[in-house]
Amino acid sequence: MTNPSIQMGQGPLSGARWLHCLVLGLLLAAGLMAVPTDGQAKEDYSFVGIKDASQVPKFVASLQKALAADDKNAVAGMVSYPLMVSIGGEDLEIADKAAFVSQYDRILTKEIKQNILAQPLNDIFVNKQGVMVGSDGKVWALPDGKALRIAVIRD
Repeated sequence: MTNPSIQMGQGPLSGARWLHCLVLGLLLAAGLMAVPTDGQAKEDYSFVGIKDASQVPKFVASLQKALAADDKNAVAGMVSYPLMVSIGGEDLEIADKAAFVSQYDRILTKEIKQNILAQPLNDIFVNKQGVMVGSDGKVWALPDGKALRIAVIRD
């Protein structure tokens, strides 16, 4: 014989309410299992070749620091060569670090620099094209070996 207080439609948890509680409990359990133990978001960027998610904000922070200091050599060291840039409707191939440094002010306009410097480190867009640095899609970085490097600059 069944306990009448546990039958559907009777007692403290009736019909739809019981189902609602069950679904809510399952959602809460799934959410708790998805939270990393250290409290940090663990993005998966393996689809673009980035194995360590922390590499993305570290790269952007290093680029921002180099740009803020106007350290042309440091920024040039964060580029994948040869680099194709589009400036004022003209496409240029930057062969190496020396060429980048000599064209630095032409390549990294004030607007591009400001956009990169304004990039929040906790909100970086990544898709199959790479890491968008800044909010306007003018600068993209891709994995180059074990490091991220600037692969696209266009004004």
